[in-house]
Amino acid sequence: MTNHPSAPVVLAALDEATNVWVGCGDRRVFSVGAGASAPVQAFPKECFDLITDGGRLIGTVVDGALKLTTLFTTDGAGQRWEPMTLPKPVSARHGYGYSEGRPHRQSPDGAFLDTSLFGITVVEKGRGRVYVLRPGAAQPEGALQLEPGHEQDIWRALATPHGVLLLLVINYRQTVLLHFALDGTLLASIPEANDEDDEDDADELTWGSAGVCVLDADRALLFVQDKVLLVSLPGLQVMETLAGEWPRFVSVTPAGADRWWVGPEDSDALFLLTAEPGHPLRLDASNRPVSPGAPLMHVGYKTPAIHWTEYTSAPLTVSSPVTETWRAVVRNDGTACEAVRIRVSGVLVGARVVDVSVRYRGQPLSMVEELRVNAVGVTAGLEGGATAELEVSFKPRGEGSGPLTITVEPCSWQSQGKEWQWQTQEESRVLAVTGHPASAQFLLTVE
Repeated sequence: MTNHPSAPVVLAALDEATNVWVGCGDRRVFSVGAGASAPVQAFPKECFDLITDGGRLIGTVVDGALKLTTLFTTDGAGQRWEPMTLPKPVSARHGYGYSEGRPHRQSPDGAFLDTSLFGITVVEKGRGRVYVLRPGAAQPEGALQLEPGHEQDIWRALATPHGVLLLLVINYRQTVLLHFALDGTLLASIPEANDEDDEDDADELTWGSAGVCVLDADRALLFVQDKVLLVSLPGLQVMETLAGEWPRFVSVTPAGADRWWVGPEDSDALFLLTAEPGHPLRLDASNRPVSPGAPLMHVGYKTPAIHWTEYTSAPLTVSSPVTETWRAVVRNDGTACEAVRIRVSGVLVGARVVDVSVRYRGQPLSMVEELRVNAVGVTAGLEGGATAELEVSFKPRGEGSGPLTITVEPCSWQSQGKEWQWQTQEESRVLAVTGHPASAQFLLTVE
């Protein structure tokens, strides 16, 4: 991205992380080898994305227009790479395109990789293409050509034994889950195709997705705004619903037999999900399994960056009539921000199971409701290097249990253009997040 420093990101790890491939923002990739002092070995190709498949690496190469040109594989050394033959995509329709009868407009945005137990997917949202590479295979088993996604859409694709599970988040909000066979046949969808009678219920069921995970050959999970849905494969029948608040996308990774770590992206929170066949889903807030280490590279902050210096993600229980308080300290490690917005989000807040009050730097903060699930307050900014105490109190009004998220966002007032009001031209201003927020998530129980 223009004017942004190249920050490192771990792309793939082989041999129990003794051979780690790290990329910088300009698509360069290098290996740090077995230990911090090991010699760095440059990757011979610029790649857009990289992932592991057993003992080998799988990578994508794009051209200057961000179109996929090559899908390649290497061994652990990463010095010799072999291109794969890309199959011709077969036509598949999901019915959520923007073409309205006109030819599809393609806006290439790169070729992203993801993995499940049943293979690797290559997603080109801007071109509407999805490839499926089975574990250990020499080339993709098949590819689909769909209506290309809009720049404000989010696509996630995961391989299943039957084909590919495709999650579309349209305009950041409307959610569609589709299950395709690799011959282009639509096996199932949520909401169900052409089910106009249940359209309102289906929209409410799947509004604001946060991610998808294939558990095994028969089950998958869909994370939406206020719940987790356990669905069957291949038919996508909802088998169980687990309440939860998911304000941002989640990453899911195996944690042992029938257990998965669930981590909201750009958040310090972590949950342990248990999904044993024949037993109810269980979601437990958890401490992180390891302590975060030093960053691979410190490039400095050119924007505000809020981080926790003192906080806990341990479960909190509130018993009537006693009010409990969650305390934390934040620090701005970046540049000064004009305003700070504090957001307390959760199903218990929206359902008025608890009353929320906030003190920031020792002063009460006025909180207002937002979208029926948030309590939001705005206060003065925070200087670079400064710290601030935060106290969030919960007064019980009912009973219940569910995840709760507390976020401290560095903001600035930005113009939204001019509006005519009472025959005078006024500048409309909105708060915009202008840096890195601090976010904590934990299980809140009210009894």
